[in-house]
Amino acid sequence: MSKVVTLIFAGFVLLFSSCGQGLADGTDGAVISVGERAIFPENVGESFERYRGDTLSVNIFKENIIARELFIVHAIDLGLDNDRVVVRLSHERAREILQAQWLSHSLDQVQIRQEDVLHFWQTMGTGISYTCFYDQDSILIDSVLTMVEDGESLSGLAAEIGMDAMLRQTRGQISIVDVNYSNAMDHDYLISARAGDIIPPFPVRLGWRMLQIDSTWTYTPDPFESDSQRIASMLLARTRESRKIFLEDSLKSIYNVQVDLDVVSLMAENADADHMMFGTFQPEEEALSAVTWDGGSRTLFSVTDNIMSLPGHLPRQTDDVQWLVDYSRRLALFDIQMEEAIKMGLDTIPDVARRLDAKHWEAVLDKYYEVVISARIVSDSVVINEVYMEIREDHPIEESRIFHTLFLANAERIQTAEAMMVSGDDILASMDQFEIFPPILAQDQETITIPLTAAMIPENDREALFNLLSGEEAIVVLSDSTAIWLRLDSINEERIPALEDIRGRVVSETEQRQETQAIEALVDSLSGVYHLYVDEEYFEGFYTPAEVDSVGLSTTEVI
Repeated sequence: MSKVVTLIFAGFVLLFSSCGQGLADGTDGAVISVGERAIFPENVGESFERYRGDTLSVNIFKENIIARELFIVHAIDLGLDNDRVVVRLSHERAREILQAQWLSHSLDQVQIRQEDVLHFWQTMGTGISYTCFYDQDSILIDSVLTMVEDGESLSGLAAEIGMDAMLRQTRGQISIVDVNYSNAMDHDYLISARAGDIIPPFPVRLGWRMLQIDSTWTYTPDPFESDSQRIASMLLARTRESRKIFLEDSLKSIYNVQVDLDVVSLMAENADADHMMFGTFQPEEEALSAVTWDGGSRTLFSVTDNIMSLPGHLPRQTDDVQWLVDYSRRLALFDIQMEEAIKMGLDTIPDVARRLDAKHWEAVLDKYYEVVISARIVSDSVVINEVYMEIREDHPIEESRIFHTLFLANAERIQTAEAMMVSGDDILASMDQFEIFPPILAQDQETITIPLTAAMIPENDREALFNLLSGEEAIVVLSDSTAIWLRLDSINEERIPALEDIRGRVVSETEQRQETQAIEALVDSLSGVYHLYVDEEYFEGFYTPAEVDSVGLSTTEVI
């Protein structure tokens, strides 16, 4: 959830002194209206029922809705709903919803016949292990075929030069309990294969694959009655995936999807050093059409901004023209699926329409937070210090202890340490008999630990270690045959933290306060600018618990 949406709905207490007081009636039937925007009972009634009887929560929720509506109207006046980033984000979020609706509508029609399940089961009984090599370059894969025919290891080639990351990790080796369960790409080539066979390169959606059969074996499948449900689920998933690929390929063909290689090359030339993002483009470059189809297009800005908005952990190759071509085609397909969903009227389904509306205003409010609210949050050193002085005693630095420690790697070493403790010998003087214990050592230290708080010590040993006096020793058992020896070196008493100790907490608290103050000030200000109406009587109706009838149902449930 975006920060501003969280802000408005998660319970910030905003103070409104003028809501509903001395204001003219709003839109007919509305319980809240701001300008031309209106909230009706059917929009919020179910949500407020969850807070019935909790006056504070009812008021907070009401006030948050008022703030949200004021901010939306203000954002519209500022033109933020037409900001190009907002427009793109709103489009992407709507596209995700409608694309999913289109896929669901299209694939829900796929059914599996019982005779297909039976035939699948009757042909089971052969397991297979094989090696796969995949690449987009047809010339490279032909060379790999020649090398394998000359005796090279396909497994080694898959690990060394194959482009599929998973196949590289597994050295291209795939083992399947039954050949019938193999993926759709390989299945037809494997069904009659024998150990030692080399399956020459064959085309797949984004490149070429070749296979080498390592071994096959036979087995007796489980009875049909116990395995039919699993088979049916697998066949349904496989058939739906095949149907999905067919529909997608058909759409790309019908809509004549075309990628402009010159524009895509311009993107690749402007990739950053890490090949993850892009540099700055000129306005006229951003307006160029990167991918077109009958009835639509995406500009260079739309494609590159989409890529740069991907989660950081997702791989990308912004300097690779082929990767950019494939990605542009994929975005075009997504937009076409959205258009197909709209043609079917899937966007008018009430739940879908509500989600589309929510996603649009979520994008607008994100921008509003960035442009209006965030600009009012300034955490200067004076304010930070004031907050620090106010909260520092509420966040004391708890007591911690520093020990000397050594690792006792086996029962013999434990016995040796125990004997030295009894005799009063200095274990540190004989530390070459033991090992160090890095998990709790301070940086660049061999025996000195980091400061250990009570919470960092296992509960069973906490009292013993925190009752040690300076120089006293203890052994903490880690397992049946290992332990660590500890000698108390020094104690850091509980203290009031310095600013640097809790700077992160102080800055967060400061920004949160300023955020709340900024919102309160904005609401007060905007309430005087826009025509605001609140039906207080409607919301006061939620202050009391619902009446319960003789059979235990609330009157709202009866209704």
